[in-house]
Amino acid sequence: MLLILQKMRVFSTIIWVFMLLNAVTSCVSYKQLVNYQENFPAKPQTDVTIKPDIRIQPNDVLGIKVFSTEPELAAPFNLNSDQLNSNLISIEAIQLNGYLVNQKGEIDFPVLGTLEWQGLSISEAKESLLSKLKQHLKDPVVNLRLLNFRVTVSGEVRKPGAFNVLNERISLLDALALAGDLTDYADRGDVLLVRENSGVQSLNKINLQSAEFFQSEHYYLKQNDLIYVKPIKAKAGAVQDQTSKTVPIVTAVATIAAVLIALFSK
Repeated sequence: MLLILQKMRVFSTIIWVFMLLNAVTSCVSYKQLVNYQENFPAKPQTDVTIKPDIRIQPNDVLGIKVFSTEPELAAPFNLNSDQLNSNLISIEAIQLNGYLVNQKGEIDFPVLGTLEWQGLSISEAKESLLSKLKQHLKDPVVNLRLLNFRVTVSGEVRKPGAFNVLNERISLLDALALAGDLTDYADRGDVLLVRENSGVQSLNKINLQSAEFFQSEHYYLKQNDLIYVKPIKAKAGAVQDQTSKTVPIVTAVATIAAVLIALFSK
């Protein structure tokens, strides 16, 4: 009878050891993995009230092309880009053939001289240029684009990096998708958005688990935004050094071995 009780204590000890190991290596909870789980509106559809508001800033690079019914008269208003091979065009090559906005928010434009555009939207700058070109050209057409629209994503994403954007409408969710989406250890309730506007840097906390994010001013990104996805606390156990990882396993094995030796030595 005593031997049976001893064996039961042994098996009970082994079970407790494995339960302890399971607790140490527990998985991330389901709730921590789910986005947009709070404060959803009663209506499934809502009007889009927040739209991209991209403004021209110093160090921006603008691509400007002027067209007219009289091409020979429009030529002086365009930079020479004949050296670009259409099969080998890169973002860097395109930017080198653009107009750099200086620290005063100005660009130097052929024939027209200095144009002050800081704080204008792309459409406002386009209209301003058109009004000046009408004094020189018949029926001018302007193609104006922001060439340095880039966002950077780092932290708990699968493919961190800097991404060049070909249009001016990209959401934070689009940027995360470009970065391969969030990892299982991403803190979806505390994403950092670093934004610079007119020389002022702001740090903004984003909660991806709240539906209010869809109507926030941070839903759409601006040029040079930086997104940092923080890790949850469970990540700390996953990035321990190899020695730390093996300590619980070695301890458990040693405990089981000691128990088994004590059991079968009697």
